[in-house]
Amino acid sequence: MRRIVFVIAAAAALLSCKKPLLDTLPRSYVRSPRSYAGGAAEASATEGPPAGKGVYIAALRFPEWAAWRDGDFRGAEAVLFRDSVEIARCSMGVLPDPDRIRIIGGHLWTDVAGNGETQIYRDGVHRLTLPEEELLKGFLLQNDTLCTLGQRPGGAGLSYRVNGEEVFSSASGTVMGQLERDSGGTYFTYGITIRKGDTATTEYHIMNGPSEIGTVTPNKGGAIYDIKVRDGTVYRSERRGEKPSSLCLVIGDSFHSMDVSDGEEIHQCKLFEYDGEMMIKGYSLFNRAVTHWIRGREGLRKQVISSLGGVPDIYASGDSLAYLTTNLDGQVTRVNIAGKAFPVEDSLYLKISSPSCADYRGGVFAAALSDSSGLRHRLFLDGRLVPLEFNGFFTSLIICQ
Repeated sequence: MRRIVFVIAAAAALLSCKKPLLDTLPRSYVRSPRSYAGGAAEASATEGPPAGKGVYIAALRFPEWAAWRDGDFRGAEAVLFRDSVEIARCSMGVLPDPDRIRIIGGHLWTDVAGNGETQIYRDGVHRLTLPEEELLKGFLLQNDTLCTLGQRPGGAGLSYRVNGEEVFSSASGTVMGQLERDSGGTYFTYGITIRKGDTATTEYHIMNGPSEIGTVTPNKGGAIYDIKVRDGTVYRSERRGEKPSSLCLVIGDSFHSMDVSDGEEIHQCKLFEYDGEMMIKGYSLFNRAVTHWIRGREGLRKQVISSLGGVPDIYASGDSLAYLTTNLDGQVTRVNIAGKAFPVEDSLYLKISSPSCADYRGGVFAAALSDSSGLRHRLFLDGRLVPLEFNGFFTSLIICQ
């Protein structure tokens, strides 16, 4: 309960603190062929939303009277929009969690944990029951095979399941990152704390499904920020010593220095695919300025400097970048796409509730921006702001092309 309240309280805090550019979608954009009168979903839930091209946006919605910012979560439901049309919804119970709402294959996948079980739904229809309460950190669907990676509550370890059947578990492991599918299999990483006397270190286990393919521990004083597998090669974002200058991109057994200065205060340092290569994305603090950067095996590739406010995240499509600029209150002031800036009028009080609420692919950038002062949420698409009004906030966005 405490975690759910914290997650929603964090969203409320993020959203607390110009007139729309356009009140409809761009003429070139095709709406979903399914439309519901009055915004209510009336089609058969078993049919599900049509898969196809468009911008899919998930949100956590409450009745108009519910003061969810104050902990009133009654009537909570997950909602899926295609472009600006509602196409699916599902009740989220009395303890809604944004982390349990996903967009996969043009469908709304949700899960609810309680009474010793985890119930999984697609477009509001029950699909699977897991025999334990788990927070699903990984969720992959291919044809009729559903793979889940669940973290058990209270430090009770993790479970990797295929169609609900447990095929691997760890009694004390902590999930690192997500469950990812690559040409060579389905990969995830988990960590186990190893204590020796007064010292403790984390041992990271790299898995291909239920099979371990490698184990790695950080050097003394160092840290491992992220691990991914691509085409059978293990990539790591790793600091080899206490100094930031020891940050490396590790490709298999090859170490590439990231050319960071000793006085540079680095953060995030996550693996990131940019221009067809695996690189490291992070940010550095210099006095009051924040520099977001992308570094590859040849050193610094791109950087974005923000002297006031910040840049919540950076998104890439090929070698092109997109990002949002915010003020000191986290309010979005500008959308930047491939070197072109689109100002956002400050009267809308728009914020991004999570980095997963934006996507950039095929040269198209879209962002779901939640209104921190009321119900006037907006979808940014093709240089325009499209209204989506409801009581709640966005949780994720995916572009399907």
